[in-house]
This record gives sequence, C-alpha cells and structure tokens, in this order.
Amino acid sequence: MDSNDFYCYPGTTVIRNKLNIKSSDELSKVEGAVTAAMTGQLAERASLWPSDKPNLLKLHQALFGRIYPWAGQTRRNTGSMTKTRENGSVVLYGDSAFVDSQLDLVFVQLKSEDYLQHLTLEAFAARATHFYGELDAVHPFREGNSRTLRLFFYGLAHKAGYLLDWAVLGTVEEVESARQRLYRARDLAVMRADSSALTEIFVSILSAL
Repeated sequence: MDSNDFYCYPGTTVIRNKLNIKSSDELSKVEGAVTAAMTGQLAERASLWPSDKPNLLKLHQALFGRIYPWAGQTRRNTGSMTKTRENGSVVLYGDSAFVDSQLDLVFVQLKSEDYLQHLTLEAFAARATHFYGELDAVHPFREGNSRTLRLFFYGLAHKAGYLLDWAVLGTVEEVESARQRLYRARDLAVMRADSSALTEIFVSILSAL
C-alpha cells in the first residue's frame, strides 16, 4: 500500500492506531507483543470457537482491538492489495469490494464440508490448506491476516481432533528458512490455487489430540 492509503497517517505507510505510534518499527514491536500474548490466551479456548465468519472477525478483533479502531472489520476502499517478498516476487490479493461476498462463499463451502470433521490427518491437511489459500487470497483485513488465519486454523484443527502446532516450524529448521518456506507455500496457494506445498507443511505440524 502507498502513502495515500486512508488507513495510514498522511504521507506515511504507518497505519493509524489507538496508541498514536507513528514509527513503523515501534508499531511492529508493539503489535508483536500484544498479539503474541493474546494468541496464547485465545488458543486455550480453541475448542469453544465456531468455525465461521463471525468467529474469524472476532479473533481479529481480539488480537488487534487494543491497537486498531477497525479491528474485527473487513477492509474497505483498498482495492486489490499487493505484497512484495524479499526475493522480489509480488503477491496479489483480492479487491476490497468483494471481500465480504467472497468470505461468505468460502464459509458456505466450509460448512458444506462439515467444517472438516471426521477426516484422516492427511485428508484434513489437504482440505484445510485449500481453505487457508482461499481465505488468504481474500485477505479480509487491512493488517493482521496471517496471524488471524493461523489462529483460526488452529481452532479448526482442534475441533477436528488435531493439534496444528505452528511452533514446530521453528524447531524443525532455522526459523527464517521456515518462514520463507511458509510464505512460498501460501503464495502458491493464493496465486496459483496450488495448496500442495502448504499441505506438506500442515502434515508436518499436525498431530492427533
């Protein structure tokens, strides 16, 4: 997003926030600390979450409500969002005009599949990553999509009888390498509708409860 983004302070790429922090580095640090603490608290109640659109919005609000006044609301007036990776590749996400309607379609499909209940680990991983890619492509929020989706799918897995342990990615290989591997897999799911690499990651971090 550019400096004309109405979510940002004028002439900057720093997102307007309740704390009036105008340094991107400082905002990132505060975000990280707050959302890490909230993630731990929320994960303890994962078995109680419904796996629907209202819950996705509630999770975002819980994670970011102390920082952003629009937490829990889908993005508006941003058009298509893009993200440039360190290797120069560009990821294109959906237009904000269609976020809510696209979310509704994804959750109708997820409900029709009984929220992925009663599946083998491999089958769960394959369908969960399909839906992960679909939701990531919609990119519902101006900021915080990845953290919200990780938490949402933790809950989805928990209710299906599995532990989706994102922390394992930091122990099976170097953290930065793991992060890049996850980025590549997610980007393939978004840009090419190919969730196979993401499925491999899910299989490696899933276990039965």
